[in-house]
Amino acid sequence: MIRLLIALALIPALAWAQAYPNRPVKVVVTYPPGGTPDIYGRVMAAELQKKWGHPVIVDNRTGAGGTIGTDAVAKAPPDGYTLLFAADATVTLAPAVIAKLPYDPVKDLTPIVNVAAGPFVLLASPSFPPNTVQEFIALARKQPGKIPYASSGAGGQQHLAMETVRAMTGIDVLHIPYKGFGQGLTDVMAGQVPLIFGGITASISLIKSGKVKGLAVTSARRAKALPEVPSFAESGLPGFDIQAWYGFIGPAGLPQDIVRKVNADSLAIIERPDFQQRLARDGIEAVGNSPEAFGDQIRAGIERWAKIVKAAGIKPE
Repeated sequence: MIRLLIALALIPALAWAQAYPNRPVKVVVTYPPGGTPDIYGRVMAAELQKKWGHPVIVDNRTGAGGTIGTDAVAKAPPDGYTLLFAADATVTLAPAVIAKLPYDPVKDLTPIVNVAAGPFVLLASPSFPPNTVQEFIALARKQPGKIPYASSGAGGQQHLAMETVRAMTGIDVLHIPYKGFGQGLTDVMAGQVPLIFGGITASISLIKSGKVKGLAVTSARRAKALPEVPSFAESGLPGFDIQAWYGFIGPAGLPQDIVRKVNADSLAIIERPDFQQRLARDGIEAVGNSPEAFGDQIRAGIERWAKIVKAAGIKPE
């Protein structure tokens, strides 16, 4: 009798889980339209909508470096109807550079699946004499403190990528933070500032059109979309590997059956050859991992960025 009562009590919950989703799902993207997180957030939303038969709506919740949208998801009901298509900066880097982060990335969020990842590229003005990382490092050692580089802002991944180069080589270069990648890139193309790190998707066309030179990619190996550009690791900085990732995350307490469903349905999309070909054109690669592996990746990323930020002498603000 007791078993029967337990079974009857479980029926509504099981039916609810099996029915998920039975209404529109909102996917929060914390960056403006047009960037890689937005592009692939919309691609994944459109594909999941086909699978689920219910609207999957992208909500661009921008501001405060992406932390406003991330916080909104962290505080959303854990019912699967508000998901985050996250870029790693608001999850792994933010704890190291924001003093009063309104959420704990480990305690307040549920990893679901890492969809894709891609490196940055060290871009140089066509007029900058060095054509390789080795030549840049040699020149920086001859001219300590005199070679400037642009970034999209202090404490961002572009800034910290160069801080990692500094820490590994001992060079002294001058940081010039801009209010966004576009402004810094404009000055690099014009030769006003010689260097900037850019995401690979935006960098591909810039390099191929000759508007900038690609000195190195930040992934452990060369990017398939830029086979002519070496990695930092093969340019004399072994172990150098910085990549941006994009993936689905939910609020803490998200039921495991929903986590597994979103993960499985996302993996079915990620594993399709046409999806992987699209990623390849943009210079990024499919990941597709388990929620547990994604959680391990996030915790390792938090620890790694904390060390880089500390070594750079950057204080959380």
